[in-house]
Amino acid sequence: MTGFSNCSLPLANFTDAGAERSSIPALNNPDVATRLIAPHVGYVNRSDMVIGLEFNGQPLAIPLKLLWYHEVLNLQAESDPVDPSATGERLTITYSPLTGSVSVFNPEPSGTPDFVVSNYVLDNNLVMDDGTGTLYPQLTRSATCGPRDGSSLTRVPYELMVYGAWLQIFLDTWIATRATGHDFLYTLYPYGNYRDPDNASLFYPTSAPIDPRRKPKERVVGVPSGTGGIAFAISDLRETAARDQEGQNTSVWAASAMARGEPVVAFWNSSAQSARIYRARANGRPLTFEVVDGRRQDVETGSVWNFAGEAVDGPLEGERLEAHPEAYHAFWFAWAAFQPDTEVWTAPIPLTGSADFVPADDATLLPPDPDLTRRRPR
Repeated sequence: MTGFSNCSLPLANFTDAGAERSSIPALNNPDVATRLIAPHVGYVNRSDMVIGLEFNGQPLAIPLKLLWYHEVLNLQAESDPVDPSATGERLTITYSPLTGSVSVFNPEPSGTPDFVVSNYVLDNNLVMDDGTGTLYPQLTRSATCGPRDGSSLTRVPYELMVYGAWLQIFLDTWIATRATGHDFLYTLYPYGNYRDPDNASLFYPTSAPIDPRRKPKERVVGVPSGTGGIAFAISDLRETAARDQEGQNTSVWAASAMARGEPVVAFWNSSAQSARIYRARANGRPLTFEVVDGRRQDVETGSVWNFAGEAVDGPLEGERLEAHPEAYHAFWFAWAAFQPDTEVWTAPIPLTGSADFVPADDATLLPPDPDLTRRRPR
């Protein structure tokens, strides 16, 4: 690896992936359409995972299967016609298939151009390149090599859930289409059994052995803090909720913990097949959570909360929790590699057979779930 200087991470830590820069093509302002347009939207099933967010005032879904092949997607809204000097909103959505990690960035603070996929990885993680000779590993959240070394990327909260659940929340959503100008078979996962939870094989070397506390490719979501933080295993959240609400069509859970010295909570919803982490503070007070009769309640006031972090009943009705901007999803081996001192949330009841969730390939619309009903995103 040559041609780089001012590196806060030693060059030896990076691995040349054996491909040219941009051989995995990033997408810039991809074609989007309403959910009713076919065939360019028909490649997405309701059971497929999507990254959901609001961009330029519009709900938008980015299928993970699109990012299997592109890894980086840059969005730039048009300038305000009233004030052409005011640049429009900008986001970079990233997914690293080899580490299963999702992050959405607002690149404005660093003033970077659009990102592309570099020809390097760091502990198997996506390393982005901004065209200035600067490298940005996705999971370090900052430049680690080149003239912009040390400049930070601001994380933006996102949703990660099955498309059918996202549709239930946002019937007016737009979705990135398969009309990308590239001839990829977006319906086929290109890495075989790589993402199986028990699969310990990796494409490239790692700087440390895989942490044995969880299965290597198990999905986790967590909040980093230095080299530590808190991680929640998706399988534990799912099975704890299912065990607590046995026989119900849908189940929910709320797992309270501390991260960076602040209270956080992971909300799980079985219809969405995912979890979202919030700062557990409302109306100026910290909160802890429990599930009573299938409803999330804070212990302090008994208020009931939905998946969107809204209090829908009780003394705090109308209050909203802040989605934690630093939270992200990843495979366990990658989370532990970048957060080696992490804590792992422990389920309150014994669990058995915690295989990672793999969505079924069907197009069945999930039954209405009141826990998913909410207003437009913040």
